[in-house]
Amino acid sequence: MKVFKRTAVAVAVLLVIGNQASFAHQTLDAVVVTANPLGSDINDMVAPVSVLRGDELAKKQSGTLGETLSQLPGISSTNFGPNSSRPVIRGLDGDRVRIMNNGGASLDVSSLSADHAVAIDPLLVEQIEVVRGPAALQYGGSAIGGAVNIIDNRIPRSPINGVDGRAEFRAGGPEMERAGAALLNTGNGQLAIHADAAYRKTDNLRIPGDIHPVGDRDARKQGSKLLNSNSDQQSGSVGASATSEHGYAGLSLDTYRNDYGTSLFEAAGPTRIKMQQDRVTFAAEQRNLDGKLGLISSLHGSISHTDYKHDELAGSAIEATFKNKGWEGHFGGTLVPVNTAFGQLKGAWGVQASNSQLRMTGDAPLVPNADTSVKAVYIFEELSFGKDRAINLGGRIEDVRVKALVGNGNTNEDKGEKKFKPFSASLGYRHGLNNLWAATSNLSYTERAPTHYELFAYGHHHATGMEERGNLNQKIEKGTTLDLALNYKTEESKARLGAFVTEFSNFIELKDSGLLLNGDSIYNFEGIKARLYGLEADGRFPLLKSVFAKAGQIDLSWKADYVRGENRTTGGSLPRIAPLRLDASLIYTEGRYSSQLDVRHAASQNRYDDSLGATSGYTMIGMGASYKTAMQGFKSAYWFVRVDNLTNEVARNASSVMRDVAMAGSRSLRAGLRASF
Repeated sequence: MKVFKRTAVAVAVLLVIGNQASFAHQTLDAVVVTANPLGSDINDMVAPVSVLRGDELAKKQSGTLGETLSQLPGISSTNFGPNSSRPVIRGLDGDRVRIMNNGGASLDVSSLSADHAVAIDPLLVEQIEVVRGPAALQYGGSAIGGAVNIIDNRIPRSPINGVDGRAEFRAGGPEMERAGAALLNTGNGQLAIHADAAYRKTDNLRIPGDIHPVGDRDARKQGSKLLNSNSDQQSGSVGASATSEHGYAGLSLDTYRNDYGTSLFEAAGPTRIKMQQDRVTFAAEQRNLDGKLGLISSLHGSISHTDYKHDELAGSAIEATFKNKGWEGHFGGTLVPVNTAFGQLKGAWGVQASNSQLRMTGDAPLVPNADTSVKAVYIFEELSFGKDRAINLGGRIEDVRVKALVGNGNTNEDKGEKKFKPFSASLGYRHGLNNLWAATSNLSYTERAPTHYELFAYGHHHATGMEERGNLNQKIEKGTTLDLALNYKTEESKARLGAFVTEFSNFIELKDSGLLLNGDSIYNFEGIKARLYGLEADGRFPLLKSVFAKAGQIDLSWKADYVRGENRTTGGSLPRIAPLRLDASLIYTEGRYSSQLDVRHAASQNRYDDSLGATSGYTMIGMGASYKTAMQGFKSAYWFVRVDNLTNEVARNASSVMRDVAMAGSRSLRAGLRASF
């Protein structure tokens, strides 16, 4: 794997540096596939979806996936310090939010613990699609809360003639980031090649407030810096595909390395994680098959193999090692549209399978070694009738097997195999009220099989300071979600007003037993009844035109979200739920220039179910500016600069298990350049 890593990165860098020719620029289609297997424009979606791409993605990019997405409606983050953060969607995280790369699972172990980073570099991403609410139809029970699909062009999907690419550099921020990325696409119309490489280094995070470690946590601050919160990250890939107007078939090799501090200490020294992941992916698609294979309109498939490992260190000593090897594949297609007496019927189907092999070594490991295998089949149908009206219906059946293996000394390592057969279904409806307004509704029933740690965990969790106990008799998690929304869109304005409620007849919660072991609380994974409900709204519209210049314009962009989580078994609250949040931005644009003033307010959160307590409300102010221009040797250049936390506000994240230690960074300046050639 060392040879593979060096080869992938070296080839990527050489290709990027060595090619500065003219090109025919390639762009990705603005079609959302994550929430609808038929592929749809975002304005036609029934499920609530957010998309980040282009300049907007560049402005919101952070070093972690969770922080990159945390400004979207309904999304917060786990935020275990500045180096590890997964998205939290409508109060749900971990194995209830599926993170994917080009539709395939990310087989890291970030869902097992909040201190484990997602093995994806946001700098090399072309587009991120986020489904808020159940996306289990296509992706299984691990998407019961939502799905995040990171899309890149590592396997080119359409013909390329000539050479194109981009390079990006950014620096600054409260962590003093130094980051750069470059990618290249080249081809002759039949063979397309992609290469990319990225690096990111940071210093210890500067924070504006004091740390208040809870329990036996040991965190340290020196001056304004949170010690042991620096990082060193590299990634790269090479890929190639045979392309035509009707499809592609290709292969990619990618690698990821990350050495980062967790912001915590033990007696032996700072606790750090050294992570590495190598992945091989094959993907293919054949479009425009109408009439050639009966009712099949298109076929697509992919299979990937992932080799993941990370070491957890205290000082220079390795305390634990996590390895996860596995593969995932899917094969599916769309059906030829059929005209019926009620309207046009379109359909899609798919089969999926995966296997992962978790191996953990160290002193008193939290979970035994475990194998998890999943097989699934789904079908989706959509009937369009009348003007701008459509109804869709889908179903999915899975076979999940989780097996504990002997080998690492965990108490539950000989507890055998557990089998589950989850079922999920969804019913959606979209109705265009007029040329400006559309109403959507989506009803989903989702089942999620318990994970290996919810079944077999038995030991001390160093990241949280808890003694965790799985339940060998754990039942399938079951939830029903209703989503309602109104959407408004003109050429210059857009808005979405939505409400949702999810009822869990069985929700697997990590609950405090009230007992102690060696001074640490014992937490059990238990099934409870739960309810999550809330509101989401966002939009943008022009306020003033011809400001300062004929082309000058001021827009207002806004967002509001609220989530409430209730434990209906005890009458209490669910843990780590984000409070009411309100965001507003005044955006001035004039030709290639843009600037904005942001205000973000989060209310206090006094409903909690953990030992970390309540969080205070805060208001953060930020400013930014960007400019697009020509640059010699490049097709275009996008300059940006930003000041965050202008008033040096202490802002603690209610959805984080590290909110006693980690907080938003101090007032800082960040600048960058993104150039296309």
